[in-house]
Amino acid sequence: MLKFRNYVRVESEAAFKEAIASIEGPVVLLAGGSDVLVQAREDDRFRDHTALDIFGVEAWHQIVETEKDLVIGAIATHAMIADSPLVNRYAPILAEASLSVGSPQIRNHSTIGGNIANASPAADTLASLSVLEAELVILGEKGERKVALADIFEGPYRTNLSDRDVIVSVVIPKLPESVRYNYTKVGRRKALSISRMTIATLIETDREGVVTKFDMTLGATFPKPMTFPDISAMLVGKKPSSDDIRAVARALSDKIPEIAGIRASTRYKQPVCRRLAERILHELIGDE
Repeated sequence: MLKFRNYVRVESEAAFKEAIASIEGPVVLLAGGSDVLVQAREDDRFRDHTALDIFGVEAWHQIVETEKDLVIGAIATHAMIADSPLVNRYAPILAEASLSVGSPQIRNHSTIGGNIANASPAADTLASLSVLEAELVILGEKGERKVALADIFEGPYRTNLSDRDVIVSVVIPKLPESVRYNYTKVGRRKALSISRMTIATLIETDREGVVTKFDMTLGATFPKPMTFPDISAMLVGKKPSSDDIRAVARALSDKIPEIAGIRASTRYKQPVCRRLAERILHELIGDE
């Protein structure tokens, strides 16, 4: 049986602001609820909290574009993101990552903001959001602020957001059509799988095959989302050879023990990362 001190539902940003100002004691936000409801069943951790249900705030479901950016409401579900023509045009790697989340039932209710705020290292969208240079618009007691995605994470399942903060939207610079991408998820099974590792890659080359943009990172591997400018610099400005690709794959796999430490999974993840990274880069770069 779920235990909350109280339950409040709001359906507009104005109603949210009014409710959050009036609630005494700790608050837990309910968007899709796919993480919170599981946690609430485990150990009654929210029995002294007011559950503030924000899933009905329509403005926070919208996916729109500006001249330079794609703006995804934080309560947009993974199904909405996977199906969005705007996301598929300007951030297709995120559409693919969202399609890998759970089952159709989960994707129809789980939200991008909830996936971020839960801060699970295994969250399927975080590697893609990292290479997309996503920023978050956060509404707090002092108004809205915009922060880089990585700046809210303190570790596994920990952020620096207060219980009065809500992620309103995710802002992503539009990718030009010339940027190629790959999203790869490694799990124990083909469906309904918790990620053991994800790899998100963006690459762009000019007409001569020289790399003008390159980002590649791992998910479900480090304590929090990370990008690697040093690895990006290994290809930018080059027409990559097989040796260059092997060097990038090895450098990326070496980040695993360097950052996550030597763990039982390291013996498995390092060679898998190296082989997959090589294959992905060969596929994206081709014979240019």
